[in-house]
Amino acid sequence: MWSSFFTQLLALLFIAGCATGITQQRKVLEQLLKSYDVNEWPDADYDRPTNISIQMFINSFGSLNAANMDYSIDVFLRQHWVDERLKNSLNRSMTIRDPEMQKKIWRPDTYFHNVKDAEIHTVTMPNIQFRVTNTGQILYSVRVNAKLSCHLMLEHYPFDEQTCHAHLSSYANTDEIIHFHWVERIPIDLPDELEIAQFDLLGYSASEELMPLQTGNFSSLKVDFQLRRQNGYHILQTYVPTVLIVSISWVSFWLDPNSVPGRVSIGVTTLLTLTTLAGGIRQQLPPVSYIKAIDVWVGMCMIMVFGALLEFTLVNWLANKKILDTQTCQLMPMCKTGEDDESPKTYVNQARFLDRISRALFPGSFLLFNFIYWPYYLSDYNLE
Repeated sequence: MWSSFFTQLLALLFIAGCATGITQQRKVLEQLLKSYDVNEWPDADYDRPTNISIQMFINSFGSLNAANMDYSIDVFLRQHWVDERLKNSLNRSMTIRDPEMQKKIWRPDTYFHNVKDAEIHTVTMPNIQFRVTNTGQILYSVRVNAKLSCHLMLEHYPFDEQTCHAHLSSYANTDEIIHFHWVERIPIDLPDELEIAQFDLLGYSASEELMPLQTGNFSSLKVDFQLRRQNGYHILQTYVPTVLIVSISWVSFWLDPNSVPGRVSIGVTTLLTLTTLAGGIRQQLPPVSYIKAIDVWVGMCMIMVFGALLEFTLVNWLANKKILDTQTCQLMPMCKTGEDDESPKTYVNQARFLDRISRALFPGSFLLFNFIYWPYYLSDYNLE
């Protein structure tokens, strides 16, 4: 009986202690905020800007969208500053969860200068951490999913390297009010096994800048990400199929010049297949005015396939062209048609001779193009 009584008494004392602690924190906050002006920055009385230390933890890095020229990041944006107006007598830090209470405390109006779309994670609650120590040091951490613009240079696509940046600044407070700087130790934190679809992260660099605008000079931070495109996908999905399509178009050189259905089917089918594949590639890229490496490759493949189709047209015309002047025929080599001298004479032997030349000319030309194409576009590509 007595043990049960003491157990209930201890439980009541524990609950009362917790309630007293919560009440004490709220009382301290309410007392501090009575004379607190949320419109004044922390160092306004000293007539100096407030230093905001920023660290970014890149939780995930989305793939670059070449068509829209943007990329997405899931980032923990951590901001540190000192507000001496919030010094208190508590021997522990205060974590403020109440959104209404957070609105009563001054916070920097930090934003991404090159943002297209952004949102704060709200599952299962808003991913916001607001912590105040008894010395007035504040940690304001927000988990943001942001889609940022990135100007891509695609002349060497898909063997390109890109530099995308995230640009942080204050929207309304000039450098006389807010001064941003990166934390000295690990300003940009990355997971050990960070993966980016179709890209390798070569490195990054963080810098501080002064951004002059018509409304004033604003302190800003910038981080540049150096990215290299992984070309394994494009080799398998673009280069290998186009090589096979071009090679199939050469099969017509081994068919009889008068085999019209077979040679036409091969030429038209390969040309349409290549056109469809080129259309799929164009949908993945923005309509830029300059020529890309993939355009040069697909264009050359189309020339080879279309050239094979034109070669058949010439061969078929020669094979069915009648020779009316027999004396002229005697002067031309390989003019006679064959065994039956009574049948009309045509240039079929010349047509077959042209086929034999094309069997070596077309593959040789395509091979020469490869010897020029690959060294040119891979010369500046970082293979490490």
